Amino acid sequence: MYKQIETDKSFQWDNNDGSFDTPLATLADEWGGRAQITVDDHCYVILLRGRNGRYKQTAWIFPEAFDVLKTLPSLARG
Repeated sequence: MYKQIETDKSFQWDNNDGSFDTPLATLADEWGGRAQITVDDHCYVILLRGRNGRYKQTAWIFPEAFDVLKTLPSLARG
């Protein structure tokens, strides 16, 4: 089960350029799984850490991430 922990300073995207980003929240589970919540294109994005240590977007909003998302401010429109 994921739990919110102290937010990491940065994480690396699993994309072509391997760019780094700053998360708004970090979650971890008891098996070493790790998730980051960040903003991309004016939307909240949930990313999961892969075996290579980089993070890839997920289309699934799991309950623990949903609870954290509810604590974040609404994103400005426009």
